[in-house]
Amino acid sequence: MPSAASIVARSYPDKIIGIENALPWHLRTDLQLFKQRTQGHAVIMGRKTFESIGKPLPKRTNIILSRSEPAFLKEFPALKWAINPETALFLADVESIISGSMKFFVIGGDQIYKVFEKYINSIFVTDVYCGNINGDAKFELDFGRKDDEAKTEWIIRSEDDFPKTEFDEYPFRITHYVRRKPFHRYRVKEELMGREPDFAALLERYEARLEQAESDQLDFFD
Repeated sequence: MPSAASIVARSYPDKIIGIENALPWHLRTDLQLFKQRTQGHAVIMGRKTFESIGKPLPKRTNIILSRSEPAFLKEFPALKWAINPETALFLADVESIISGSMKFFVIGGDQIYKVFEKYINSIFVTDVYCGNINGDAKFELDFGRKDDEAKTEWIIRSEDDFPKTEFDEYPFRITHYVRRKPFHRYRVKEELMGREPDFAALLERYEARLEQAESDQLDFFD
């Protein structure tokens, strides 16, 4: 099935990701990179995260995880509502297969990250060097010591530093972590295909792409 990824920005060293449902900084470069990485994919978020954004993210399938039906669904009919994590995963799977995407993204908030943590194979973490701040939401996942990756669950695929500029309020670092042993999810084909022959053909093409992606990943780690 499609692989789950996360994107999160947090303060360093306090690991704060939000204050009263808002970002504590403005980093235009980080927002542009977020847009580039997530466009064309399904994104899963909580109701409060969507309300902080204020509108659906364009060129993405927006899936809202909420125990009760959000009132804003009537205003934005293209949104997908999931009443539980299993439904959110199912919607992300189907939308990813239809679009031919290899992955989907979990984008917040703090409780949503925790719910899907066990499924995540790849995380883009933006550490914002803004100093000590107070906030009401955190992302506290521990990736282990960088000098002893052989003993950690996560390894670093890339790491890039960005300076403070007139468009970026603070300097920051983006680290791409990947799970050493990827978590794989499985579904019975019939559950996804139903009776639609067109979807069956899509699934076959998607499986071929997955096999190629897995082969490329093995080459990378060899």
